Amino acid sequence: MPGLQASRALGIAAGALVSPLLYPFFFARGARFFHPSGVVHSARVVPPTGVAAGAPADLAARLVGPALVRFAGGWFSGEAGKDSLGISLRFHDQPLPSALHGKGDQDLYFVSFPSFVLRKFISGIHQTYLHDYLANTYWAVAPYEVDGFGRVSLRLTASGAGRPGVDRAERLQRAVEEGVARLLLEAAPLGSEVHLPVAEIRLGSRLSQNLETELRTVPGSSGRGLRPSGFLQGLRVVPYAACQHARRLRGR
Repeated sequence: MPGLQASRALGIAAGALVSPLLYPFFFARGARFFHPSGVVHSARVVPPTGVAAGAPADLAARLVGPALVRFAGGWFSGEAGKDSLGISLRFHDQPLPSALHGKGDQDLYFVSFPSFVLRKFISGIHQTYLHDYLANTYWAVAPYEVDGFGRVSLRLTASGAGRPGVDRAERLQRAVEEGVARLLLEAAPLGSEVHLPVAEIRLGSRLSQNLETELRTVPGSSGRGLRPSGFLQGLRVVPYAACQHARRLRGR
């Protein structure tokens, strides 16, 4: 769709314009500007129960295989006050978990609020339960385009509250150990509230903190057929790269 491509190109240009202004903040923070620190788990993706025939089933088949799942706080790393939570997903074919983005990989991003529209943003922040990653729903916020499906919005529904622990990372780990930690990826035609399941993500072991620190996600990736669409998707491309460059300079 030429209009959508133009909108994303405008977003990339706008991101390029603001990145020099943001770079000093990236460098001073010495970490990801949003979702500064978290935990990364390995995962296995399988077709979900009840996947619909046609485009949903085709997408589900492309997503099957290994994945990395990064859970993190929004602006801050703690569990006090009001904040969002975030999840980064990487679908990959590499034999072992790696911080490097490989050919055919697909990175997706989710936050615990449904929109940047002020009312929905504030409501989502207030409803986020910071003490348990698995007690929240996560949205991609910006749309994707899928062949045969059109433009879609994505969300992740978590399996429900984790297990007792001193913090959210330990609660997640204990849920993983008991085999009950799941995420359901769903897609809805843009503007619709009818979400169709396209992937069941079964969480596995927690990976090293070094891998979490070194993980560099790629917001423009589309290796599994989910193509970033629109202005917001383009807007983050250059700032993400600038932030990663600042982190490398800081050795983080």
